Amino acid sequence: MKKGISLIFAGFASIALFGCVTTGEFDQMKSDIAKLYVENSELRKEISELKTRVDNLSSDLNTTVALKEGQLTLIAQTQDYVKELQILKGKFEESSYNNEKRFKELNDKITELQAKLTPSAPPVEKQEPVQPPKETLKDPKQLYDDAHIDIKNKNFTSAREKFQEIIKNDPDFELVPNAYFWIGETYYGEKKYEDAILSYEEFLKRYPKHDKAPGALLKEGMAFLELKDKKTAKVVFERVIEKYPQSKEATIAQQKIVEILKSMNTGTKSTPKKTTTKKKRK
Repeated sequence: MKKGISLIFAGFASIALFGCVTTGEFDQMKSDIAKLYVENSELRKEISELKTRVDNLSSDLNTTVALKEGQLTLIAQTQDYVKELQILKGKFEESSYNNEKRFKELNDKITELQAKLTPSAPPVEKQEPVQPPKETLKDPKQLYDDAHIDIKNKNFTSAREKFQEIIKNDPDFELVPNAYFWIGETYYGEKKYEDAILSYEEFLKRYPKHDKAPGALLKEGMAFLELKDKKTAKVVFERVIEKYPQSKEATIAQQKIVEILKSMNTGTKSTPKKTTTKKKRK
């Protein structure tokens, strides 16, 4: 740039020497050219600053576009999560409804058994109250041990009477919950499965968190299975898995459900029809 201006000055100088340009005019031209040089430098500086601003704006624009795309992606993901949550909510509500329905069927079944096994009381004649003779109560621990000996010898009725005596006479005895459980076991041993179911249910209502609760619920399902009521047995086994998922009884219940489903599928398979061929007349 400076070289070009020097050439211009040289040209004007030649004109001043050989032409008709006065010295004053020549100085004015030099001043104008100097101003143009300054203005040109400032213009170049402004252009450089403008370019920097344009580059910054371009960078900001790219960042804004990237953020916008990220927001759109996030919105799309959120919508997917909402849809998935709605699906899970629907499945949960359906599962809750089915569970409530199954438990209602189970309660209805137990109520039906209770009504079936509860005999109608005959009319009681009014009599003078008779004072029973006082008897010495037996030691509950000894009774409990004797009852287990009876179970071992399969004297289930005798064992049950001893457990019932413990419950009646010593309600604060520490093994009373076990006595309720073993009453159900005596009925199961006698194959009186309906009575066993009611006894197990009584135990579970009183002691749902007892160590023997998973076993009682499992045996309740086994009793329904013995009564050929596979549908209710399956509901009880599902209840074992739901209430006591970490127990060994839950593993057994899962195996029983598989067996029930397998037997149901086998039973629903249609047997192939025999094709009969007409004999040709001889």
